[in-house]
Amino acid sequence: MDFKLKEKVAIIGGSSKGLGKACAISLAKEGVNIVLCANDTESLQKTKTEIEAFGVRVLALNVDMSAETDNEQIIEQSIKMFGRIDILINNSGGPKPGKFIDLTLQDFDNAYNSVFKYNIRMIKACLPFMEKNNWGRIINITSLSVKEPSPSLLLSNVFRAATVSLAKSISKDLIGKGITINNICPGAFKTDRAIELLQQKANNMGISFDEAEQLAVNNFPQKRYQKPEELGDLVCFLASEKASSLTGTTIQIDGGISNSLL
Repeated sequence: MDFKLKEKVAIIGGSSKGLGKACAISLAKEGVNIVLCANDTESLQKTKTEIEAFGVRVLALNVDMSAETDNEQIIEQSIKMFGRIDILINNSGGPKPGKFIDLTLQDFDNAYNSVFKYNIRMIKACLPFMEKNNWGRIINITSLSVKEPSPSLLLSNVFRAATVSLAKSISKDLIGKGITINNICPGAFKTDRAIELLQQKANNMGISFDEAEQLAVNNFPQKRYQKPEELGDLVCFLASEKASSLTGTTIQIDGGISNSLL
């Protein structure tokens, strides 16, 4: 299927590894030029080389997505190299886990900056370039916690949900300009974040990491962790012409984990 994305330009947060990298690879296979954004120099360069093998141009930026000056640098460098911005994928690491009683006010400030405010800044910065071409795709990688809040992931519950609310609130204004905005809720992908939470669970239960992982897999309807490329393929569809009327939605790709009706 031709998604008609060749020569588009995508900025992807947290894209040196994990789900962000999966998005970059899937889009590169469709001929999209990629702006990789992460704060891991070694992984960035490795991923850049890997993606260039698909015949697209790649700009790799070592940046802190929660820093305003770095957000500005991403836009400036992207326009300098490509002259356009067509696709924005907001993707960042999850905030500190914990219940309300465990979290400080500083934890809330940090989560606001790294999860929500970063999204606001990047959307505002990219919109003028999308509006100029009357075409754009904004995709926020969020969490199942926006549909089923987790007691131990309070910061994620709060600020991921804020991202979803923002997307819905502005979707009607954008669709008339050829710009869509949607959210994706990943399920059980074995990312660094998932490994962190598994290790925390193992420590709390006094069991090994492998035992904690097996306990988790036993509870998955698919009985396995999901493959990152599954999420990448969904991103390609949402970025394509095939999804030009799909906006303001929050889509879970979770292997049947969620019990939510919405």
